[in-house]
Amino acid sequence: MFVRFEFSRPTRLMAAGLMALALAACGESAEEEAADPDAGAIAVFASAVFERELAEPITGTGTIAAHKNTTMGPRVDGIIEEIMVRVGDRVSEGQPLFRTRDVEIRLKVTELENQVRLAKADLRNTGLAFSRSSELHAKGFVADGRLDDARAARDASQARLGIAEAQLAAANQMLDDCTVTAPFDGVVTRRDVDEGKFMATRMGGMGGMGGGGEGGVLQIMKIDIVAAIVTVPEMQLSKIEVGTKGRVYVDGIDRVFDSYVAILNDYVDPVTRSVELRLPILNEDYSVKPGLFTRVELFPEPRRVLSLERRMLQGAETDRHVFVAENGVARRVNVTVRQIDAQTVEVLSGLKAGDKALGGPNAPLLADGMRVRIEAEPGQIAAGARDSIAQ
Repeated sequence: MFVRFEFSRPTRLMAAGLMALALAACGESAEEEAADPDAGAIAVFASAVFERELAEPITGTGTIAAHKNTTMGPRVDGIIEEIMVRVGDRVSEGQPLFRTRDVEIRLKVTELENQVRLAKADLRNTGLAFSRSSELHAKGFVADGRLDDARAARDASQARLGIAEAQLAAANQMLDDCTVTAPFDGVVTRRDVDEGKFMATRMGGMGGMGGGGEGGVLQIMKIDIVAAIVTVPEMQLSKIEVGTKGRVYVDGIDRVFDSYVAILNDYVDPVTRSVELRLPILNEDYSVKPGLFTRVELFPEPRRVLSLERRMLQGAETDRHVFVAENGVARRVNVTVRQIDAQTVEVLSGLKAGDKALGGPNAPLLADGMRVRIEAEPGQIAAGARDSIAQ
């Protein structure tokens, strides 16, 4: 069964009027849109992706170390009889530092000198005996056997003289070694013992170790040149090479030292994931002390990067994207970026130089396919006006 509704004449007239108004409005909107294509588009600002040279400093921290550092111990066993320097003294190469008691060695030298004299006298006698035997042998008065005996006696005397001279040379060397001298120009930084202590040159000997380690007598450091030993993260290794310029900042010293990477350690610490660098510092006045904390800024060669204003980015860290204009329509582009500073990022993928990313107050409203209208930012308008006035 069909139900038929009938409207009164005034009602029909009102409905017809509303429909006519609606059609007229649609016609006006279509006409306005045809006359102004930007009508209804979202106003946005644009920021270009541009190529630039980027020089990023690399920071490392570490400690100041001496150019050379050695612990001086005795060269012969014995009692330390005299120490000629104190902590803080500057010493020159070859300067006496301390002396081991040498009385017994001097007596040994005297004994060996006399043995050398005896050996020389014996060699003279055996040499004359061999000469006479040779003359008589030539005339037929001495048998071959006696000549051989004379020759052997002379050779034995010569060998004994050689042994005595070698023993005397060793004793003289020990006598010289009783006085220990500075191996290089430097400063005394530690004194471990005083006079009267017996020290041995062998590991485990009475009194400790002589040639180095904690059992020494004095510590000498060469600090007219020092080194800043610093570590940097392994991820920066590809940007650094021997010769890379740097600046060294030292705690307690109101100076900045220009330097360079002199040594790049080939070993990467597997625990800290860092690599060690050494930068030399000229320290003629000894103002930079070993052990001070230091901070280093390294300046690798600049590299070309694509740069974009950070404010144009949208999305979370795992979904970074931007919108670009394509024929007046917003298009979403996924990007990979790395932060350069608080205002700028480096574009690693997704955009190329010259692309313009969309932003501004209406940026949160953007969606893929939405019509956009690019406008100049207020700051850009003001700058253009200032340039026009200046011209």
